[in-house]
Amino acid sequence: MTRFVKVSLAAAALVAALVGAPAAAASPESDFCGSLTSAGIPGDCATLSALAQDVCAQKAQGVDLGTVVQKLDATTKNENLSNYIIAGAQLYFCPDNTATA
Repeated sequence: MTRFVKVSLAAAALVAALVGAPAAAASPESDFCGSLTSAGIPGDCATLSALAQDVCAQKAQGVDLGTVVQKLDATTKNENLSNYIIAGAQLYFCPDNTATA
């Protein structure tokens, strides 16, 4: 399975987890962290949010998704966590809210 497919599947799982999430939350950070928690992904909210925001910053600078994924995998040392961070970044932090390959 290609990395893009894995990230896409993680995004779909995150969206599915949101179906049962409360409608109103205080911020993108709390929404993001709540979604990760609902999906069974533990971690420090501030750290995970910072990583997701960095994904968006790299995307805005034109860095391709493969490079972003490699850097994030090296940081998290957890491919599953990286997939959820990238998917969540697209949903909660990136201004255009779209994934690119």
